[in-house]
Amino acid sequence: MLDDDAPIAAAAPGVERRTSAVEMRRITAAIIVSALGTWSYNVAIAVYAYQVTGSTAWVAAATVGRYVPALFIASLGSRWSSRFPRRTVAVVSDVVCALAMVLLTVVASSGGSLVVAIALAAVSSGLARVQSSAALSLAADVVVESELGRRMSFIGTSEAVATAVGPALASAVLLVASPAWLFLLNAVTFLASAALLLGVRDRRRRASAGTARTASPGARATVLATVRPLLVLRTIAAAVYGADIVLLAVIATENIRSGTSGYGWLLTAAGVGGLLIATVMRRHEGSGRVTLPATVGMALYTLPLLAFTVIAGLLPSLLAQTVRGIGCVLVVTLVLTALQRGVPSELSQEVFGQTHSLVLIGTVIGSLLAPLLLSTVGLDATLWLLALVPVVAALALLPGLRRFDGTTDLTAAMLDPVVHTLRGLTLFQDASRWTLIEVADRIEPFGAKAGDVLVAQGDPADSLYVLVDGEIEVTTLGPDGLLRLRTMAAPSYFGEIGLIEGVPRTATVAATTAATLWRIPADTFLDAAGRAGISGALSDSVRVRLRNTPGAVTALEV
Repeated sequence: MLDDDAPIAAAAPGVERRTSAVEMRRITAAIIVSALGTWSYNVAIAVYAYQVTGSTAWVAAATVGRYVPALFIASLGSRWSSRFPRRTVAVVSDVVCALAMVLLTVVASSGGSLVVAIALAAVSSGLARVQSSAALSLAADVVVESELGRRMSFIGTSEAVATAVGPALASAVLLVASPAWLFLLNAVTFLASAALLLGVRDRRRRASAGTARTASPGARATVLATVRPLLVLRTIAAAVYGADIVLLAVIATENIRSGTSGYGWLLTAAGVGGLLIATVMRRHEGSGRVTLPATVGMALYTLPLLAFTVIAGLLPSLLAQTVRGIGCVLVVTLVLTALQRGVPSELSQEVFGQTHSLVLIGTVIGSLLAPLLLSTVGLDATLWLLALVPVVAALALLPGLRRFDGTTDLTAAMLDPVVHTLRGLTLFQDASRWTLIEVADRIEPFGAKAGDVLVAQGDPADSLYVLVDGEIEVTTLGPDGLLRLRTMAAPSYFGEIGLIEGVPRTATVAATTAATLWRIPADTFLDAAGRAGISGALSDSVRVRLRNTPGAVTALEV
């Protein structure tokens, strides 16, 4: 059985779903609050470094000095913490981040060492990534699969918005307070996230047969090659963000001539743009394609930088930043959604781990590149390069992005008839379309003649069967001889309970007419069912079939 705590048949689907919905809301709120805190103190540490030293080089050093160690902390932390429950990992990470922020508050308020401040920020940056991974993984076990896509899309969009809104909120605080106050407020956000997660049950990982299955080296290489353009595009966006940390401080000082307050207004405008596009994307699901909208998003993110070469007023600068915020959130959200859509479940953890690492690497590269360009070619030339090079790179990625769209579209189109049939079975009522596509891709079809035995009593339970066409009869050999249990007509399914309970077949199934069937391997079924909310649809199936078994026969399944 897949549930770690109780037999499947004992679950109450209605109560379970209501509980899961509440827990999912808590997890979502925790992820958003934590992300806002993480991205907002990026501004605080940059402003603190600039106030203490007056040097853009130190602003870049503050970014590099916390992100490079954070990269190793996140990598090691994710591997080490995989041995512990996800809620525990997320809560502990939040608490340690809060402690780091409190210590950072003490350092900033007392005018302490910038190096110590950067070290504390590095600890928080690394553990914030560990917290995010743990919370997202926990979410996958809490919500049924039919809701997971929508929820994860919302979380992905929210995290993308946090990259713009977090700095904007931080800048608003810095207009009236010092960085020390912002560090303290960030400590509160991490504690709030921990408190929200404490209201979620601490689940162990589901133990399905599909969990241990790994992709073959060839399949893994194919998937990684297919998604590589998406990873490169996300890295480019991160590099632009890293350059912004330095450039916007210079633009606010030299172009707008408003100092720290101007820096805050520019970031706030980007946050407004991010919120606008996030609202639109929530209301319109879109086609699922990434090529055109992601390329347009990159253009919107970088080309408005050219406006700063010809304008110096606050209002046009804010308008340019608003457009840039739209582009940033568009790129980040589309890449995350495309990865969720196109990466098989057994490789998703590896791919998203790479994505987190590349974001840190891209941010470091951008923050190092900006001061180097400023010192060698000047502000205007730097703006031209950062406006045009990412767009050119995005255009160069078009063939790869088209291949990604083509691969997922072709797979979906070929499997749509199968997906439609699976969707009509109550067993898969909670599964998302993309989970059904994964199942459909592994189906083994076969035919049977009238009288053919499909499943024999006593055989090992190694597959789920879907009856696509025809009729079958289910019988069992009991103390009083052969007992006819039921006749089933297409579309229907059988064999699921033996897989869940891990028992041999306790009944014989034979075709009474010519029939068409699909065989779904055990690991494929259990993996999909585990992600689709097994305590709901399957518990209903178990109860119905046990209730319809005459004489309390011990046949748990057919």
